[in-house]
Amino acid sequence: MMDKCIACGFVGTHSGPVHAYMSFSPACWARYGEILAREFEDRAYFEAHRLLVDACCGQHSIGPDRRARQSLHIHMAALMLHFEDRASKPEIVAFLSNAARIGEFAPLEVPPASPLVSMDAIHAASNAREHGQAVAEYARRVHEAWAPHHPVFRALIERVRGR
Repeated sequence: MMDKCIACGFVGTHSGPVHAYMSFSPACWARYGEILAREFEDRAYFEAHRLLVDACCGQHSIGPDRRARQSLHIHMAALMLHFEDRASKPEIVAFLSNAARIGEFAPLEVPPASPLVSMDAIHAASNAREHGQAVAEYARRVHEAWAPHHPVFRALIERVRGR
């Protein structure tokens, strides 16, 4: 049976598990797992790991669960730190840790003009350089898709920074 991921539009066949609170379809969750496995098997691929996780988790955290709302806010703010503030990986990891301690996160509507952005090019990458480029493009497109909510993510960054 074919299923379509509501977050990214990926269509595939898989009857396995899904994430506990994110909106992955079974096929999309399995594909993400394949990409992660490649990153953990090869250090050159792993260079893109932080950006991949933030983009994929931000994009697939659109459900009503409190943990999904938290994931959406935190990972999308991390993308903002990467693309707009040019923060380092250690700075982003520190932000993620501190932001996770914040209590409640408001639900956000998926932007109506948000294009479905899939991980096809990432999955198809034949070497670490292509993988890194595909992850960067995917993350940039996810970041841009959520532009209507950038002020919310910026406020979270400022709150965590104590400003």
